[in-house]
Amino acid sequence: MADKIILRDLQVRTILGNDSWERKKLQPVVITAEIHTSIAMAGKEDKLTGSVHYGMACKRVMKLAESNHGILSLEAFTEEVARACIDVTGSGLAVYVYARNPRALLHAEYAGVEIYRTRKDLFGSWTNDSTEEENMQEAGSAIAARAAAVDAGGVLKSEDNLVIKHLSLSTIIGINLWERHYKQVLNISLTIHTARSTEGTVGVHDKTSRPWTYRKVADEVTEMVEKTSYRTVEALAIAIARTAIKQCKVPKLTVRVEKPSAVVFAACSAVEITRSIDDFSTSSALTSGVASLNLSAVAS
Repeated sequence: MADKIILRDLQVRTILGNDSWERKKLQPVVITAEIHTSIAMAGKEDKLTGSVHYGMACKRVMKLAESNHGILSLEAFTEEVARACIDVTGSGLAVYVYARNPRALLHAEYAGVEIYRTRKDLFGSWTNDSTEEENMQEAGSAIAARAAAVDAGGVLKSEDNLVIKHLSLSTIIGINLWERHYKQVLNISLTIHTARSTEGTVGVHDKTSRPWTYRKVADEVTEMVEKTSYRTVEALAIAIARTAIKQCKVPKLTVRVEKPSAVVFAACSAVEITRSIDDFSTSSALTSGVASLNLSAVAS
């Protein structure tokens, strides 16, 4: 298993977005990066040359942010951050990046992008030298290290996550009499799971044909939640997932609904679910309907 060099909550300012206001104003982006490598040599010889120089990685990320990069989306910027981090040294095998924009949405803590990339994903090869690549093919330890780096990505090997954290909304929720009269604040977090391209990720992909953006998802969910009056958080969570998937065409979604006022001596109570488009397909709806009819028949 690879070691990690970690940069946590590096704050940079950069230009991102599509509209004219966003292209003129610097926006804050908070970045956490974990570079997968081996520190065995640095630990043995007590020399930084045997590891990833996190100071250089930090400078490269800041230089990228401050440059006239022309990147529009937070997704493409996050991938370029991954490229900057892993290109500091040839010993970097993979990198995890979580980039958050705390000013992306008015009523949310932040919108963020979470990705995992191997060196081969980003540059098309495990090494910077094709000759070295050929010579290393028979090196069992190198092959094992690369395989471990791939496996370390977990689910992020095959998908990227777009996160909307703590969308703060007010609605009628609960079974108590007072809860049916007064709106309560809920903190709703959404993680949109998107499949990685089968063509690889070499190069920056700043334009997509997908029918949704994080703003559209946030707007649709906000409009739905503030109009509802569910009795349970469970029912609301499922309704949020249905709205994002059916209305915004999101392929897969994790919904977390926190109710801060539910328990006196706890920060909140919460429900978290994950749903995909298959859960709201016509066949699934028909199956649910049959199950409801069967339950009704048993009850009668």
